[in-house]
Amino acid sequence: MKTRNFAVVTISIAVVLGLLIYWREYSARSQVALFQVLLWQIGIWGPWVLGFELIKQFIGKTAKTKFGILFLAGTCIIWIGLHFGWFFFISSNFSPYLGLPGSRFGVYRYFFIFWTLIDIGLLWFIIDKLKSTKDEEVSPPLLLELTRGNNKYFCEPSQIQWLAAENYYTKLCTTEGVFVMRKPLKSFHDLLPQDMFKRIHRSTIINVNYVSELERGNGQSLKVVMRDGTRRRVSRNFVKETTLFFKDRTY
Repeated sequence: MKTRNFAVVTISIAVVLGLLIYWREYSARSQVALFQVLLWQIGIWGPWVLGFELIKQFIGKTAKTKFGILFLAGTCIIWIGLHFGWFFFISSNFSPYLGLPGSRFGVYRYFFIFWTLIDIGLLWFIIDKLKSTKDEEVSPPLLLELTRGNNKYFCEPSQIQWLAAENYYTKLCTTEGVFVMRKPLKSFHDLLPQDMFKRIHRSTIINVNYVSELERGNGQSLKVVMRDGTRRRVSRNFVKETTLFFKDRTY
């Protein structure tokens, strides 16, 4: 789970809550503008985005300790408590509903119900994602049965450098040599790990761990240079996606 994806989720929550609150407090619309409510909610939920990696790492570490469940519960309670303090500070100083009838410290009572439930939901979401990642890490490696002549070879995904469609066949370039299988490229695309293999053309899939260079050509053309020296053309539809992918994974 990437920070960017989580940021989109969190900002979306802030915007939806802002719209709901603005709609619910219809009597205050003459005194409060929608953009004020949205900025207020984004300010409240901003710490989730800024502290996401820290929260994720801390939860991951506490879950591995001897008293994992107790430490995990304690971590969640502490974070909710800290976020409550932030919620109170922002609302009592910057809430657009400060001083309006029925509000106290710039909030209404039902705000706390939404806030608490969403905080618990976000923590549960992170814990569930961490658990899913852990399960994926301990899963046994995938083996592909490839044939050449009368011999059978068992190949792990990490040994495949690239795949290319050739009519009704798929050509696989591996560390054990080249294989031609009577299977469509799509069958391999659906089977191989998506974080390791990327489609760069309708007829080409590459193992990103074997890429040594991105070669720019004339105009917007792009080629991927593999470690074995092979050059595979990136189709126009995949140029932007391929460029951004390698930009995100390099330091």
